Amino acid sequence: MAEIPISAAKHIADDYGYDQVVIYARRCHDSPEPHGEHMTTYGRTVEHCGVAARIGDTLKAFMGWNS
Repeated sequence: MAEIPISAAKHIADDYGYDQVVIYARRCHDSPEPHGEHMTTYGRTVEHCGVAARIGDTLKAFMGWNS
């Protein structure tokens, strides 16, 4: 299981015309492979980066992740 790089989120933003991208990925506990969760955020500008990061932080808090 690999972390998703910010460049992948940028690629989605560029290809699909978005200003902010938040990617949440999860490998379930019932998988035979290692499990876990990952969050990647991207914003087209500094302001958009901040908004995407706050969305990611809100989702992580909701899921009980330690920040």
